[in-house]
Amino acid sequence: MFARLKFTTIAITILFSTSAFADLAIIVNPGYKDGKLSTQDIRKLYLGERRAFPDGLFATPINHNVGSPDRKQFFSSVLGMNESSLLRYWRRQISTGNNNQPVELSSYTAVLNTVASTPGSISYIDSRLVNDKVKVLMLFDKNGIVEN
Repeated sequence: MFARLKFTTIAITILFSTSAFADLAIIVNPGYKDGKLSTQDIRKLYLGERRAFPDGLFATPINHNVGSPDRKQFFSSVLGMNESSLLRYWRRQISTGNNNQPVELSSYTAVLNTVASTPGSISYIDSRLVNDKVKVLMLFDKNGIVEN
């Protein structure tokens, strides 16, 4: 009994530690042809400071739902904010007439399918879940290091 409990505890610890530190991929619709974006460009798109990619194509930023580990990592690594800071930011933006908040989806499948089928869409996802229907722009590892 003790051995089984110990094994289960170790297995759960490994599962959570690897998923908590997965690489995060910034993904776009495969039709995106403009090349690389900087983290600053992505930040501006997600904060509503810019509404289009550098080539002029309208951008549709997509967030995961609240509580997603990918969302937390993206907010920290790219936006430099946590959930409550971003909520305050958007409240201020909305009060000044800027309501360009990113679309919010509730599943990895929904994120992948929407990015794959929506020109100009951009999102982020655990890199292990990326498929060939989307294009990867960059990766963030557990230390926040960008790989283009």
